[in-house]
Amino acid sequence: MKRYYPYIYGAIAGALTFIAMVYICLHSFAMTTAQSVIWGVIGFILVGASSSYTEYAIAEVQRIADKYHMDDEFLAKLTGMRQSYFKVASDHLNLVAPRCLWPKILKILKKYEKERDNAENFHL
Repeated sequence: MKRYYPYIYGAIAGALTFIAMVYICLHSFAMTTAQSVIWGVIGFILVGASSSYTEYAIAEVQRIADKYHMDDEFLAKLTGMRQSYFKVASDHLNLVAPRCLWPKILKILKKYEKERDNAENFHL
């Protein structure tokens, strides 16, 4: 279930966006039903994809940080970002960085994980 959470979350957010956009387009902008549905589908796709990626990025960053027991100081040095972007409370990472930086953080941590795995497999 945990594996599919980002996609379920994205689908629910997209469905709520679809309903809201169709309602707003019909009642506020006086569009036809077909136009409202088209805008609703566009909103569903955009919000669903954005929400899914956001939840995926958070889960991956937390997974990698937990796997290698990273603290906020180490994450700040590794990514070259402020330490305040990474809050660790009760051994759980909370990503406070702006969303526009999440892909960069995820890319750096994936690279770090790959290098660590390659180094461990080299000694086998």
